[in-house]
Amino acid sequence: MRQFLLACCTVLTLNACGGGGGGSAAAPSSPPPSTSPSPVQIGSASVLWQSAANLLWPNAPAGSTYKLYFAANGGMSANTSGVQGADGSVALTAGSNGQLTLAQSETANDKARLKGQVLVGRFDGAGTLVEARQVQIQGVLDDLYATTAAPLVLGPSFDAKGVATLRVWAPTAKSVKLNVFTGAASQTVNMVEDAASGTWSYTAPDASWTNTAYYTYSVNVYSRWANAVVTNEVSDPYSVSLNANGARSFLADLSSAATKPTGWDAQAVPPLASPLDIAIYELHVRDFSASDTSVPAAHRGKYLAFTDTGSNGMRHLQALQQSGLTHIHLLPTHDMSTVNETGCVTPSIPNAAADSDQQQAAVTAAKDTDCFNWGYDPEHYNAPEGSYATDAADGLVRIREYRAMVQALHAAGLRVAMDVVYNHTSSAKQNDHSVLDKIVPGYYYRLNADGDILTDSCCSDTATENAMMGKLVVDSTSLWVKQYAVDSFRFDIMGMMPLALIQQVQSAANAAAGRDIYLYGEAWNFGAVANDARFKQARQANLAGTGIGAFNDRIRDAVRGGGCCDSGAALFSQQGFINGVFYDRNTNSTQNQDDLLRLSDLVRVSLSASLRDYSFTDRFGNVRTNSQIDYFGQQAGFTGGPGETINYIEAHDNQTLFDVDAYKLPQATTAADRARVQNLGNAIVLLAQGIPFIHAGQDILRSKSLDRDTYNSGDWFNAIDWSYQGNGFGIGLPVANVNGDMWTLMKPVVTNPAIKPAPADIASARDVFRDLLAIRKDSTLFRLRTAQDIKDRLSFMNTGPGQMPGVVAMRIDGTNYAGAKYKSVVVFFNVTMSPKTLNVPELAGKALRLHPIQAGGADARVKQATFANGSVDLPARTVAVFVE
Repeated sequence: MRQFLLACCTVLTLNACGGGGGGSAAAPSSPPPSTSPSPVQIGSASVLWQSAANLLWPNAPAGSTYKLYFAANGGMSANTSGVQGADGSVALTAGSNGQLTLAQSETANDKARLKGQVLVGRFDGAGTLVEARQVQIQGVLDDLYATTAAPLVLGPSFDAKGVATLRVWAPTAKSVKLNVFTGAASQTVNMVEDAASGTWSYTAPDASWTNTAYYTYSVNVYSRWANAVVTNEVSDPYSVSLNANGARSFLADLSSAATKPTGWDAQAVPPLASPLDIAIYELHVRDFSASDTSVPAAHRGKYLAFTDTGSNGMRHLQALQQSGLTHIHLLPTHDMSTVNETGCVTPSIPNAAADSDQQQAAVTAAKDTDCFNWGYDPEHYNAPEGSYATDAADGLVRIREYRAMVQALHAAGLRVAMDVVYNHTSSAKQNDHSVLDKIVPGYYYRLNADGDILTDSCCSDTATENAMMGKLVVDSTSLWVKQYAVDSFRFDIMGMMPLALIQQVQSAANAAAGRDIYLYGEAWNFGAVANDARFKQARQANLAGTGIGAFNDRIRDAVRGGGCCDSGAALFSQQGFINGVFYDRNTNSTQNQDDLLRLSDLVRVSLSASLRDYSFTDRFGNVRTNSQIDYFGQQAGFTGGPGETINYIEAHDNQTLFDVDAYKLPQATTAADRARVQNLGNAIVLLAQGIPFIHAGQDILRSKSLDRDTYNSGDWFNAIDWSYQGNGFGIGLPVANVNGDMWTLMKPVVTNPAIKPAPADIASARDVFRDLLAIRKDSTLFRLRTAQDIKDRLSFMNTGPGQMPGVVAMRIDGTNYAGAKYKSVVVFFNVTMSPKTLNVPELAGKALRLHPIQAGGADARVKQATFANGSVDLPARTVAVFVE
């Protein structure tokens, strides 16, 4: 079975994800005799109200009749005599396949009925009630309201004088009140319902609330989760800012000067000629500066650290930009629920041995009170996270400082990619941190056949296929590009969202920004929506031709070895293309030469942008398309163009490449050779066609001390050393809750003195990485614009059953290609431990020389590579780029 990466499988505990608790019950005693009618269980919400006149009772028994019951204040019960406590009922006409129809004359009352409890009762041929079921109402709400509500501005809006109007979609609410807080004073006013759209609104008496007031809504609504009418005081799902910890929304006018840092409106977005020029660096806001002493103390772990242009971290990013980096991908920065914005702590970590469990014990003790979390636990999608602001309690500060961060990155020549998590929220139902579900219960979330909320993504899965949840996604992304000058979006678990919605986001974001916004995401195929079960997903197999990028697990697994989520002995035994498969076997591996050749073919697929219809000669000597190459039982080639693959071998998820290599390389491998292996992996990513994606610190051998999932492992295991003195390896056993089962296997690894790099190894990897990135920038041949360009210009040598194992050779023709600079470029990847001499008949008569960047670059060994008379001499563990 194919393995996949999840950004948040373990982001939150069950309780934080909205899981409910329970208790054991005493064994029931025998019931007393009764002459009352037998009870009828009111079943799960398995009836679907699909449109104004249509309902569906799946697998409905033949010969039954049905009624729709409604009660404004809930409280219905049932027995064989019928439904008790209903305000009324209406007959439904049963059709084929469980379809039930409401008379057209009755649909005018739908909106009123939906403001209370609704049930459907089933009667047998004798007219006896035999079953009653609750109802899922998403479809009918979309049918009745979505068309009218879709064009409306939800949340805060402002007229030319700065007077605010607040609007919330709450079609099932009985009433909505607006609570306004200004200083110590508060007031509550009634909001006005628009029956056509299902929205409630209120316009402020003047501009005095703008940029000063906080507010909440009190929504009086029937909740199926509570089985009662409740009044929920809740923040605005369209909040643009908040107070500390998000209990109240802040009424900010994002067009006003009070929300902008100096020079905001005049900033220039760095130019980008083509999305194929993009090179991405994935970075967590807190990781970037929390441990960087060159950053002022007040800015460490904050948005403002990016404005400290002389810090070690910013100088590192500036150097990468000069070499060709274009985008900083920020892990989620929208409001999250986990970190206490007013009282988080930084734990003291003991100075203990490399294989001690004391460090992780200190981290674990503070995991729910410290200032660290990845942020895949969203609460408000349109507001910046407060823990990264210098004052989370001031609703203006987080806005200004987020903008200052974007402005500083733009000034450094770097665009900003925002990691967004629209596929779930941290909580739902009537639980703490639930927002959407307290306003329109049962609407915003994807439900199973029984009407409960699915949690395939780890937490409460949002139903982005529903019109108003889809609108929230479109409105939110448009806000971020328009108001915060965000340049790109990375969608967490994008495969759980409809492709049509992502394409709608693309159009809307481009329009809002007035420029092209690049979209990419995790296009994995799993869960209740898998294989387009509910809609056409934004998954790998469906993205070809869209221009939307998908993370490429083919290149990841071929280069690293095994799969993303291996554990136990498999972490050692499944070596990859760069770390020893067959040619440098460790004591656990039994892989053979065919495994090496198989992975070599997958590397070729990846170098050719994983295009479905690109062809080359495979290891058996057959000319095959990339889609005919096997990847865990799937087609290895899946893209329609180079902009649709995000090439990566390391991300925030799972072990870093350095840590994977710590397992897979023979334990005696020197630190210097481990750095070379890291360079090999980075070279494949940077020189492949498509979009390269680099995890922060991947260029400087970043380790997390073997931690496979650092979402809540604190600053200690997530630290990045921009002074290049250490890489984080051997700083203690990683946190027990997700790594403890591996501790026995980890101990001899983290204490192996051969693994930990010296500063010279880190500096060497850093400089070689920059050379490789600069080579990509130097010529458009590493950034071919179209699939046809790749098919016409890219070719592989040293293929088929007679190939020299462990060497991949690639040529790209530059004849008459804009920006090529060379007649051709030829790249040789020698991943083996020994020098190789390769005769390449296709290159006979070519005048090739080592790329000038490598000839004058940081890697002394590559300078030994030579080419003459169609033959190339390649040093061990070296990638050599030749130009013609």
